Amino acid sequence: MTSDLTLALGLRREAPVTRPRATSAVIVPLLLAALGGLALGYAPALTVPGLAALVVGTALLVRLEWAALAVVTTAVFEDYLALVDPRATKLLAVVLVASWLVRRSRGPLRGPTHPLAGARSHGRTAVLGATLVLVVVLLASTALHANGSTGAAVLARWAGFVVVLLVLVDAMRGPLAPRTVARCYVLACAAAAVCGLVTYLVGADRRVGGPIGDPNDLAFFLLAAVPLGVALRAGARRPWVYDVAVVVVLAALLGTLSRGALLGLVVAVLVALVVGLVTWRAVVVLGMVGLTTVALALSVFPQLVGTSIEQKGSVADQNVSERLDLWESAGRMTLDAPVLGHGPGAYSLEHREYLDRLPDDVDHDLDVAHNTYLETSAELGLLGLAAWLGLLVAGYLAARSGWRARGDRLAGAVGVALAGTAVAAVFVTEQYFLPLWLLCALGASLARERLP
Repeated sequence: MTSDLTLALGLRREAPVTRPRATSAVIVPLLLAALGGLALGYAPALTVPGLAALVVGTALLVRLEWAALAVVTTAVFEDYLALVDPRATKLLAVVLVASWLVRRSRGPLRGPTHPLAGARSHGRTAVLGATLVLVVVLLASTALHANGSTGAAVLARWAGFVVVLLVLVDAMRGPLAPRTVARCYVLACAAAAVCGLVTYLVGADRRVGGPIGDPNDLAFFLLAAVPLGVALRAGARRPWVYDVAVVVVLAALLGTLSRGALLGLVVAVLVALVVGLVTWRAVVVLGMVGLTTVALALSVFPQLVGTSIEQKGSVADQNVSERLDLWESAGRMTLDAPVLGHGPGAYSLEHREYLDRLPDDVDHDLDVAHNTYLETSAELGLLGLAAWLGLLVAGYLAARSGWRARGDRLAGAVGVALAGTAVAAVFVTEQYFLPLWLLCALGASLARERLP
C-alpha cells in the first residue's frame, strides 16, 4: 500500500544506500591466506598441526565449558599427552584460566544448572575458605624456604590445581553441569582403562598402566571413577553404558595390583553402605563382577597374570621397606620444621639427609614420600597439612549435605569417592593429580544450597 501511495503522489523513492564493504574485511582474509600458504610451503609438516592446534585452542578459549571438560578428560592421559608435548597438560590448564577470564569479563556466570541463581552454600564457602588458607600457607612456606627451581616447579603444580579447582567450582555454578563433568570423567577413565588393559595384554607392561605410567597413579584415577559411574547409572538414558564403563574400570583397577587403591575401594564400599548410597545386593553384584573378572583373566591369560602376581610379590617386601623409610624421613622433616615445613619441593631435595640408611637395592628415584599427608607436612608443616585436610573434609561434608538434603546420588558418590581416595592417598603421593581436586570441586558444586 505504501508503494502504491508513493506512485500516486508522484514521489520518487530514494534508492537504498549501499555501503562499500570494509577494506579490512577483504584484506584480512587474503593476508591470512597468504601467510598460511607461505607457512604451508616452507613447513608443511608443522603447518597442519599448528592450524589444528590454533582452531582447537580458539574453540576452548571462547567456550569455558569445553575448556573445563578438556582439562578433566585429558588428565588421565597425562603421559600420552607428554609424548606430544611435555607441557600439554599445563597448556590446557592455562587455556582454561584464560577462557574463564574471557567469560568472566562479560559478567557473572549464569546458566541453567542452578535455578537458585542467588543461592548460597555453606559447603561451597567452606571449600573455598580451606583453599584460601592453603594458598596462604603455600606462599608463607615458600617465602620462608626458597628451594630454587625445584621449589618453584612444585609451587607451580600446587598453584595450577588450586586455580583449576576454583575455576571448576565457579563454572559449575553456571553453564557447566556437575553431572556433565562427572560423566566425562568416568568415560575418560573407562577409555584409559581400555588403553591400559590392551597394553597389558600385549605384554608391554606387567601391570596395567598405559595412559598414566605408574600403575598406582592410574589406579587412583580409576578408584574415583567407580562410585561416580555407579551413581550416574541410576538416571542415565542408557544405563548399560555406565555398566560397561564400571566393569572396564574395575578390571583395570584390579590389574594395577595397587594395594592402596584396593584398600581405598573397600573403604569406599563400606562408606557407601553406611550412608545408604548402595544396598548389600549391589555390593554383592560388584563383588561378583570383580571375582568373575579375576577368574576370566586367570583362565584366559594364566601365564601373564601369574607372572604379574609373582613379580609384584617379589618386590612387595622391598616396597614396604622403602615406604617405611620414606615415611620416617618425612616425619622427621615435619618435626624439624613443624609450623611451615621446609617449603615446596623440599622433600625430594632433603629427605635423604633425614634417613639413617638408604633402602636396599635402590634402582629408581625416591623423590616422593608415597604418602600424600606426610609429604605435605614435611614441605608445608602442620599448618599446611591442616589446610589440606580441611579442604578434603570440606569437600566431603559439602557432598554429604547434597546427598542428605536432596537425595542427590551423584553428591553421595562424590563423598564416597573422596573417602576412598583419601585412604588410598596414604600410600601414594597424589596432591599433584586431579582426582582429589576434582572431587572437592564437585562436592562444593553439589552442596545443599540456601537462599540469601
